[in-house]
Amino acid sequence: MNDKENLAATNDTSVEPQIQPSEERVAHSRRRLFRQGASVVAVTLASRPVLAWHCKSPSAWGSEQINPNTSLSTNAGHNSYTDETWTISNWVSNTARNNFGQPWVKLKEKFPLLIDKSTKTNGSFDYKKVTVKKLFATVSGLGRPTGLNDTAMVKDILSMGSDLQKYTIVAQLNYVLLAPLTSPNDLDKCVTLLDLRQMASGSYSPPNMVNVTWGAQDIVDYLYNNWIVRPS
Repeated sequence: MNDKENLAATNDTSVEPQIQPSEERVAHSRRRLFRQGASVVAVTLASRPVLAWHCKSPSAWGSEQINPNTSLSTNAGHNSYTDETWTISNWVSNTARNNFGQPWVKLKEKFPLLIDKSTKTNGSFDYKKVTVKKLFATVSGLGRPTGLNDTAMVKDILSMGSDLQKYTIVAQLNYVLLAPLTSPNDLDKCVTLLDLRQMASGSYSPPNMVNVTWGAQDIVDYLYNNWIVRPS
């Protein structure tokens, strides 16, 4: 079993093993060195920033995968953030992420049409009742991954769906709520919603990369390694 197959699953023990790219071990090592007092110079020389947020654009990240010696600075500044985005587990359990608050609370505030009699329990909004059809009909601009049943609950898809389904749905929801420049995240400086919508299809061609097409695994790797989506 390779490193990518060992990515920790969500708290639901029935979830299939997720994917953990080998780069994660490198990132952990560098963060550990930073905590132990490694010099700023040593940290700067590392090929990956040690702080959590180090998102690169798809074309920049894709170019580095082809040629690891390429020096790219298209995302300067992203490594200064102390937090990233809501995780898949945050969306499954509607748990807060630092000052970001609870994701489903933020989503229904931005898209109040999510609230109707079909998504209420005892008169209050119940995110566990939001179906795939309801989500994609209400939250504008989302690309729908293939293989989703209209009547399936989004929470269940994020718990037990394929990695592509889980990662691309959460990536888009994170973008919808965190991308504006007034947010503490600036996710839109890294990737566009159009990029994420195309990734949801399972086939994506990064801009400015001729004859390069990512499949589902490549897309999940990009979202994971660039902290756009993490499992927990």
